[in-house]
Amino acid sequence: MSFAVMAQCPSKIRLPYNSSWLPYIVVTDEQVSGTDIELIRVVLKEVGTELQLLSMPESRALNDLATGKVDLLFGASYTDERATFAWFSDSYRQEANVVVVHPLVLQRYPEVVNKVAFFELAQRRLVGTFNPKGFYGEEFEQLKQQQPVKRRSVPIFDAEQRMALVLNQRADFTLADQISVKQRFAEQPIYQQLVMLPFELSRADIHLMLSKKTIDAACVALINQSLHKHQPLGINGVRVIDHE
Repeated sequence: MSFAVMAQCPSKIRLPYNSSWLPYIVVTDEQVSGTDIELIRVVLKEVGTELQLLSMPESRALNDLATGKVDLLFGASYTDERATFAWFSDSYRQEANVVVVHPLVLQRYPEVVNKVAFFELAQRRLVGTFNPKGFYGEEFEQLKQQQPVKRRSVPIFDAEQRMALVLNQRADFTLADQISVKQRFAEQPIYQQLVMLPFELSRADIHLMLSKKTIDAACVALINQSLHKHQPLGINGVRVIDHE
């Protein structure tokens, strides 16, 4: 009780968003919903603060969190660099990143179904498209820093555009959250011709990120308490900005 009295979160917490990323965020003309969004709404209400959604380009999100122009990002993997300017909540779900290719890539390079072979091909010749601010595991981080890979890569923030590039054979592969890919395949038949390779590129705990400029550690502790109570919403319920 005394801790709850001492700790105080801001009256409003600002969360940026742009496009849908099923099932975690669903953006329509009427509303913003989705499993991560609904979990955040419940948690913030319980700690006595209001969620304020701000529409903005994803390219600004991390910088704005670092400077305190926004307070919260969701769907985030931990990195030491991000931890210099953001608190990380306790994990509220896990995320597995997978590789999606056009079937012609599979015909041309049947060995790509093997993870080691995929990395060798990505290093030598494949054209990949991925979120430039996303984190897909240390192995891919090292790969994308290589100059030949940088020259061939097509970094794009919007997940729909990345998938479309593979569909139109302007990129050989894209990286995406496994659950999101399965839902996209199920709900948008045009994408069912694409192939999800049979291995996980990476798997990581997923957190909320809160700006150290505007949120104190006591508020983060209260958010963690609420997250533990309502965690099933985050796992089973259906994001605002894509920080894979």
